[in-house]
Amino acid sequence: MKQTLSLLAGFALALNASAEELYRWVDADGKVHFGDRPPVTAKAESLDGQLKPINGADPTRRQDFPDTTRSREIDQEYAARKESQQARVQQQRLNACNHARRQLQILRGRVYFVDENGKETTISERERQQEAVKMEAQIRQHCG
Repeated sequence: MKQTLSLLAGFALALNASAEELYRWVDADGKVHFGDRPPVTAKAESLDGQLKPINGADPTRRQDFPDTTRSREIDQEYAARKESQQARVQQQRLNACNHARRQLQILRGRVYFVDENGKETTISERERQQEAVKMEAQIRQHCG
């Protein structure tokens, strides 16, 4: 009977030791302390139930891995923004090329300019050809 009673008492002590609470408190100097007994001189906060076990003895327990869903969402948002930016740049390039082609077509015909006084001025054939050659070179370089 004594052996059974001492065995039960030992078992109760072992359960009590594993179920001890953990306390957190800040001393007068502002330092944070942790302990298994609350201090007499300071107000302690019980951390019971707030901490997960670090080393589990059960190897078959499912591990909680970080959620990678948000990481994937961030990557997808970045890729979408990059794709959208590339599409805008491509559209701007296409618009510039179309404008340059229209300008070249104009340069191939009879060209005249209107000055600030509203008078019509023309350029020589040589100047027109030089401008057309420059425009063709720019179109080849930027538009393909």
